[in-house]
Amino acid sequence: MLGSIEAGYEGLEFDLVLTADDIPVLSHDAWLHETLCTTVDGAPPDGRIFIEDLTLETLQDGYLCGGVPDPENPDAEVKAETVMTFDELLEALGDADPDLVVHIDIKYQPGSTPEPDIIAPAVLERWWNADLPQPWYASADRSELLLALRRVAEAADEPIVTSLIWPCFPPDGSDTLVALGAEALVMLGVEDLEALAEDAEADGIAIPWQILDRRQVEAARKRGLMVQAWTLNEADLLAAYAAWPLDALITDYPERAP
Repeated sequence: MLGSIEAGYEGLEFDLVLTADDIPVLSHDAWLHETLCTTVDGAPPDGRIFIEDLTLETLQDGYLCGGVPDPENPDAEVKAETVMTFDELLEALGDADPDLVVHIDIKYQPGSTPEPDIIAPAVLERWWNADLPQPWYASADRSELLLALRRVAEAADEPIVTSLIWPCFPPDGSDTLVALGAEALVMLGVEDLEALAEDAEADGIAIPWQILDRRQVEAARKRGLMVQAWTLNEADLLAAYAAWPLDALITDYPERAP
């Protein structure tokens, strides 16, 4: 993550999960990665270890991540480190380009993370207290969390921009089946993307590139919604979708962008 800041990219997207003592840490899932994280002794985790069950001290004293090669990201640096906290990242952003767009993807999974009314202030108050110059927005795949973020922001009289990630992928479901089912619901008129964003009081919507529809994107933009596409990792895809009326392309390989 620090290398991404130093590389001078236009934007930075990261995921946050809360520990048992309500401290946001960087993690893609609500649990420690079962193959890329180990105990400090180098052993694999004993089953699925949920971050909400560990205090920050237990998490950082007991586990390391990033020291195992990842076949899905062969260019990634293999380096065993403790899980980074949001506070540590905020400190690093203090020296970053003030124009760097910061995208905070906040994880909420009922039964696997704290509730939205705990997550929202834990994240937002840290961001506000850091008093950073970078433009930013928050995203989540559940409207409950986006609504909680807006309530906290309004109570604090602070501005906030949010984006609804659609569709919501269950942690152990089939991404392909979920995406195809969601696309079918939109095509049949059962779901409306603009209505979903409105119900979540979101300013935008983030959609996987595999089910992007140009007409839907243009319609959302006309309604004043931001539209982000994720996750485009091939150079030809990045080049093709860069010509679309999108506000952001999310990728694991920004160096491949045109």
